[in-house]
Amino acid sequence: MRILLVRLSSIGDIVHTLPALSAVRRNYPKAHIDWLVESRYAEILTIVSGIDTVVGIDTFGIRKLPWSLEKWGGLVSNLQQLRQINYDIILDFQGTLKSAVSARLARGKRRIGYGVAALKESPAALFYSERASLDGGGTHVIEHHLHLLSKLGIYTKKRDFSMTVSEDVYGEVDREIAALGLSEFVLLNPGGNWNTKRWAPEKFGRLAEAIYKELHIPSLVLWGPGDQGLASSVVESSEGAAYLMPPTGISSMIAFATRSRLFVTGDTGPMHLASAFNVSIVGIFGPTDPNRNGPFGLKDEIVSKEVPCGPCYKNRCPGYGNVCMTSINVEDVMVAVRQKLA
Repeated sequence: MRILLVRLSSIGDIVHTLPALSAVRRNYPKAHIDWLVESRYAEILTIVSGIDTVVGIDTFGIRKLPWSLEKWGGLVSNLQQLRQINYDIILDFQGTLKSAVSARLARGKRRIGYGVAALKESPAALFYSERASLDGGGTHVIEHHLHLLSKLGIYTKKRDFSMTVSEDVYGEVDREIAALGLSEFVLLNPGGNWNTKRWAPEKFGRLAEAIYKELHIPSLVLWGPGDQGLASSVVESSEGAAYLMPPTGISSMIAFATRSRLFVTGDTGPMHLASAFNVSIVGIFGPTDPNRNGPFGLKDEIVSKEVPCGPCYKNRCPGYGNVCMTSINVEDVMVAVRQKLA
């Protein structure tokens, strides 16, 4: 049996899909399972068990100028690779036109996706042979993905993420922490793929200062591609209470998170990765609903403010000054930090 899972992006959404992968693997132990993903997010799947083949495509690259036949050629080549395989089951967990068309271009006896009411882009339903509603499927995205498996007769709520970080990575991270002279630390993550999800770096800096003055714990500031300047602003406004973290990949970021006393972050991929590894989290939420997209561990705490315009799920604030995030002050977050570190 050959099964294709479609979840193209992004890091957090891929993490949310992993329990469904684990459930499929448990129920089809001898199946060959492929995963179709955007190439820029394929790294995360290298630490996931249960996948036989990762098929990467680059739909972001073809949208960037200058256009070239080479860019299109790579995408077409990878899609042709899918066309050469006759899948028994194709599961689209993304629910966009892009993912649905990709699922349709693959050869499959059964193409399973969500019904119109549950889709981000309703025309995607036209490309499925079977559609699942979310009735009884819970609130969180993880529950939605597990509920999609009901079309296969799989009913489970088990959240098994099947990710492993090597001991070599943990060893290297421990050496880097020792080189920084830290015995314990709070991890701060000011980044985010949407500007509307970002809490001000100056507030993160003042939070680090408050944590150090009150609880005597320094902070490390996480940064990814393009975010080093943002992280540096946190360090500069912390009055010496925060340190810039060394560059990390997916595995080393997870290792740093598991070594931290607490991870304070917005709604980002690193938050979901850390939650999957049972890291204690304080999540700062604005335009997204923490009940649907929040961290999912028993150790997690949410800081958010109810606003008339939210949750809007917009990556640009439509004229309200991003009030869902700007109305959250340092003391609001510090209350949650105290509760987790007391």
